Amino acid sequence: MGSRSNLFFAILCSLKEKKGSYKAIFNNHNYLIGSSFLHLMNDGFFVILYPLLPLIAREFNLPLFRVGILRATFSFSASFLQLPFALLSEKFWEMFLLVVGMGWVSTGLIAMGFTVTFVQLLLFSIFSGLGGNIQHPVGSAFVSRIYDKKWRGSTIGVLNFSGDLGKIIFPLLISAILLSFDWRTCLIILGSMGLLFSFSSGWIFRKKKDMPYQKEVIEYPTGNRWGITSPARFILMSLIGIIDGATRTVLLTFIPFLFLQKGIPASKTGFLLTILFTGGALGKLGCGFFADRLGNFKIILITEVLTGLSILIFPSIQPTILIPLLILCGFALNGTSTVLYKTIADLVTPEKRARGYGIFYSIYLGSEAFGPIIFGFIGDALGLRWIFFILAFITFLIIPLALPLRNTSHTDTVSAHFE
Repeated sequence: MGSRSNLFFAILCSLKEKKGSYKAIFNNHNYLIGSSFLHLMNDGFFVILYPLLPLIAREFNLPLFRVGILRATFSFSASFLQLPFALLSEKFWEMFLLVVGMGWVSTGLIAMGFTVTFVQLLLFSIFSGLGGNIQHPVGSAFVSRIYDKKWRGSTIGVLNFSGDLGKIIFPLLISAILLSFDWRTCLIILGSMGLLFSFSSGWIFRKKKDMPYQKEVIEYPTGNRWGITSPARFILMSLIGIIDGATRTVLLTFIPFLFLQKGIPASKTGFLLTILFTGGALGKLGCGFFADRLGNFKIILITEVLTGLSILIFPSIQPTILIPLLILCGFALNGTSTVLYKTIADLVTPEKRARGYGIFYSIYLGSEAFGPIIFGFIGDALGLRWIFFILAFITFLIIPLALPLRNTSHTDTVSAHFE
């Protein structure tokens, strides 16, 4: 937590030295701010499909497994090129790649808005998703390299939190747009907004500047040819990430259908998802703080138990008390991921950190692609409620996987991120 205070103190000092100029903050932390806004837009774009899925399914008369296929193609196309783009970032400037990625995703969303058949929608969702391969490995490695020792934990936290802000804001935008327009117009409007933002970011960051905080020489353990210093721990985190990522995407894909089953109108789905994402944003911040003091295992244990129980309760809960459960579930759902994300930086040497993030995000986000298809078949065969019952059981499987973390050094696994 001390590192967060140091970062905020440094920003306040910048303001004081330059007589309250907001330009001081941008000059000292311009790449963090730029990367965070691009992350906000990227993550926002990748959740806008959730509240639109029931409307798309109704128009094209889709069974649940085809809904799962649409969501899966969008997710999988945004995951399987993470490593190539991570390697590409070793040759090209990271901010340039991040801006290109934003323009790519935005163009795809606009194209999705002009489709007239399900096959066309599927193809352009793949095209749009491909641009999403850039943000996570390149952005995370970029920020962790700039702030390699000084404030690394807090700056990665800021970057991750910005993505959750996008997940909060964009469902609200969808709900507002749906009051007057259809789902196609939603995609066209938001895609155009993203394209304008990418052009603006490209103009602002057209010239590469020195990285102000990458001055300290830091000794790291020697890693393998991929820079991974602890393969066993990296594999363990990846296995937990597979289940965690699949759980999140399956829940987000099918909970809008549960809302409709409970008699909640489609126009309010975006609002309820915003509540869920708000809990998730609080979880990313809060669980990072608690993990710093309690250790990884306790936080993973608590969050997965709460997530599993919440998923079990969703099918039977009354709409009147849905909001508190959504906040709790969102908090727990993202609680595990924040521990996983921040641990990767310590497991990979700085010069090859983009590769480490590329491998991890390929595995983590790739798992998000297959879950909706499998659970879509389950829903069609057994009913929507069984999706939630089986998903809860799978969520509890993370607990035994995390058992080896009980005896891991507290400072080794977590505290290094809050230096």
